[in-house]
Amino acid sequence: MHSGDAQPLQPNAVIAVDVVLFKVRHSEHIDEAWQVLLVQREDAAFAGKRSLPGVLVRAEETFDAAARRALHTKAGLDAAGWYLEQLGTFSAPDRDTRGRVVSVAHVALQRTDELTLVPGGGIMRAEWAPVRSVFGEELAFDHDAMLGAAVQRVQSKLRYSWLAFQVLPETFTLPQLRAVYAAILDASLLRLNTSNLKKTFAPLLASGALVPVGERASTTGAGRPGDLYRFQGPVAGTWERELPWQEGSSVNE
Repeated sequence: MHSGDAQPLQPNAVIAVDVVLFKVRHSEHIDEAWQVLLVQREDAAFAGKRSLPGVLVRAEETFDAAARRALHTKAGLDAAGWYLEQLGTFSAPDRDTRGRVVSVAHVALQRTDELTLVPGGGIMRAEWAPVRSVFGEELAFDHDAMLGAAVQRVQSKLRYSWLAFQVLPETFTLPQLRAVYAAILDASLLRLNTSNLKKTFAPLLASGALVPVGERASTTGAGRPGDLYRFQGPVAGTWERELPWQEGSSVNE
């Protein structure tokens, strides 16, 4: 068939984008430190179930732009400069009771010092929830499966990439860095002492990606304040090899 004879395509599905946004915050309970953004819609059709922030993709819009718009319109977050990556496509015919909707899920991690949630139109509540407490909860659509896939992606990438630095402040101590790994992978990593921690990150220090600032962190408690470091590598960078530790448990267990 010549291209001039082709009939225009008729839409047979609507495309959506949903975003799994994670953060790691300081918490006395390490199981509550790793958190995910959830929203609760006003529409009674969702029966009070929480969901990930998402939008339908506009005709002139890229998936990336739609993901950033979802965070802005649903939770008031300016994600213009954030690193987002596609997680996967969720296309079960019955995933949305309103019709055939295919969702292209995205995942992101962000530091928490400047994130203020403002529920958008049609959103009753936007809130952070501990990742481990959300497992077992029935989220709207297939968002529980989407969250599970995002958790596996992040836990896997944390072992060989520089993903942890996306949730840390501009300058940080090695114990703060250790806390990120403990929150996402395994709480027992909190027992890793500073000496072994420095050995673990020796390749990054040698490469110049992890740089001592030459200052100590301010502290009001007892004990010697830790040395401050700054990460200067690319956000999407990877290690040459996996980290030497193995987690003893996963979120899904």
